[in-house]
Amino acid sequence: MPMADYAFYTDVYMGSRIPEKAFSGMALRAKEALERFQRIYRVSVPGEDSYKMAICAMAESLYAYSKHRGGVTAASVGEVNVRYDSSDRAGRQLQRELYEKASVYLDICRGVGA
Repeated sequence: MPMADYAFYTDVYMGSRIPEKAFSGMALRAKEALERFQRIYRVSVPGEDSYKMAICAMAESLYAYSKHRGGVTAASVGEVNVRYDSSDRAGRQLQRELYEKASVYLDICRGVGA
C-alpha cells in the first residue's frame, strides 16, 4: 500500500494542520488503522491517490486527538474537583471518526452483501 509523505500532504491533500515533524508518525498510525479496516471489511480504492488521501484525512484526526485526549470533562471551583476523560468513550469516538474519514476516499463495505 502506498504511504503518504509530507509533500503529498501539503501539496496534493492541501493539509496544514499537522507539523512536518509529527506527520510521519500520524501517517503511520493512520496506515495501521486502514490495514485493520482492510482485515475487517471489504475495502476498495476507487482512485489513484484515494488511499493516500484517506491516510492524510485520518492522520489529521489522529493528530487532533493526540492534542486533546485526556482533557478535562468536569471541574468545580469549591474544593477544586477536576475530572479527566479517561474513559473508552473518546477512543470509540476516534475509531468512528477514522472510519468516516476513510470512507470519504475509499469504498468500505461493512456488510456481507455485494
